[in-house]
Amino acid sequence: MSDRAEADTTAAADGGATGALSVAAALRLEALAVGAPELLAGAAGLDRPIRRAHAGEVPNLASFLRGGELLLTTGMGLRDDAAMRRFVAELADRGVAAVVLELGSAFESAPRALVDAAAEHDLPLIALHREVPFVEVVEAVDHELIDRQLLHVARAEAIHSQLTGLMLDGAGIPEVLGALAAIVANPVVLEREDGELLFHAVHRRDSAEALAAWDAVRRELPGAPPSIAVPLPSGRDAQRGRLVTVAVDSPLAEVSELALQRAGGLVALMSRQLRQEEMLVARERGNLLQGLLEQELGEAEIARQVDAMGFPRRVPYLLPCVLAGRGPAWFVPQGSRATVWTMVWREVRQELESQLIPVLGGLMAGDRQIALVVGLSTAKQREARADALTALFAAALERQFGSREAGLLYVGDTAPSWTGVISSLGEVVQAAASPRPEIKGWYDATRPDLQRLLWSLREAADLRAFVDRRLATLIEYDRRRNAQLLPTLEVYLAFGGRKADAARALHLERQSLYHRISRIETLLEESLDDEDTRLGLHLALRARRMMRRPEAPPR
Repeated sequence: MSDRAEADTTAAADGGATGALSVAAALRLEALAVGAPELLAGAAGLDRPIRRAHAGEVPNLASFLRGGELLLTTGMGLRDDAAMRRFVAELADRGVAAVVLELGSAFESAPRALVDAAAEHDLPLIALHREVPFVEVVEAVDHELIDRQLLHVARAEAIHSQLTGLMLDGAGIPEVLGALAAIVANPVVLEREDGELLFHAVHRRDSAEALAAWDAVRRELPGAPPSIAVPLPSGRDAQRGRLVTVAVDSPLAEVSELALQRAGGLVALMSRQLRQEEMLVARERGNLLQGLLEQELGEAEIARQVDAMGFPRRVPYLLPCVLAGRGPAWFVPQGSRATVWTMVWREVRQELESQLIPVLGGLMAGDRQIALVVGLSTAKQREARADALTALFAAALERQFGSREAGLLYVGDTAPSWTGVISSLGEVVQAAASPRPEIKGWYDATRPDLQRLLWSLREAADLRAFVDRRLATLIEYDRRRNAQLLPTLEVYLAFGGRKADAARALHLERQSLYHRISRIETLLEESLDDEDTRLGLHLALRARRMMRRPEAPPR
């Protein structure tokens, strides 16, 4: 391995993070240096990577090349200025890295037409003032490329081994990012897919300087320091992110991008493992609460089980709640549903635990609900705690689903015992099964509720028969005549029989409404002035909505 390959650490000068060899680095190889190389044009292209070296003399040489070559020639086939300009243009179009012209055989000095054409196309043109064996140059370039590739692989393996060792020793993402910052000698930032900061590790400068530099890069501010960003690998339904390093402590070296690439896979794997562990914990707690609902256990046995889950003893009051998905939450792909809901619960749980609020909760109902029991000092804290939980969940829902309305918190009654709170939790779970797209804030599951009753009876044959007896005639009439009697009746009853209000809501003239009401009474053979008739029809209409509602509530 050459000394140059071992000492090569600067990406801009010597070819980047993939073991490439730049034109400038090639000119320092002994096989070329002995030819006294002189740069005649194309200085801006000296950092171009070389893919291979090639020697040739024919004017149509470009047609045999694939790009990235260091072309060695004496110029024997170039007989006039037009041929020289065409020769350079074709090489530039092909993507040749540079042209090395050996003087002495065909030209005593570089032709002006050739130099001007190279300058016009920003193609590096180097003159050799002493003769060199082209075969030795080609071999030297090939050997250097192989050496660099081997060095690149060795570096990659060493970095991967170092970071993997940390992970196997139990280190987390913070420790891995800290080691990565030491490798690249600059701060490292882990970003979410949307650019939000997840974690950062510094090298020598403090966090304030590191984050200020990162923010300048993120916002593309003038004067932002150089940076390298590498996307994290992601699987199906997984969120992507990025690892970013910023030139704060030292210039970006060749090893920087390589290290970020190697660390990216490990960080992505660790992030996914953390999500899997969180999901298992959330499901386990949810399964515990579901099991307590399904079994009739005594206070001592329930306390023993929740104690094993880490819930503190002697909490004065317990408050049961259920967060049920709605709207956007119902359109999350099944494969990622549990992950997203786990992240929602994780955010809320960590905030509660940071405030030393006792809580036990997890995923239930096919990963579409979060059931939880929260500790209270007094029963009077119920409403304040419900408000606080609603705010926490709304913030987490907005981050995960993009909408604060993606879930509704159902809140039960407080209880001083586990048997009492499990009984109350059962009522909350039942209430959460009845969709409430219109409710804002949180829903009080302790209040009497006709909709919950109808929802619980929606599969009952007697209720279906009742709905059919009351409404079948109108439904069939609307179907055959393409009429709107049933919607008219629903609005009329919703306004308590006030015809003027119903007409305005339906955008009808009063006479048109009176005509429809008369037709309804004729078909039903009943008067809508009768209170029992109105009550029966109103119940039938509300029950019908429950029976027609799909398993997934509408937005």
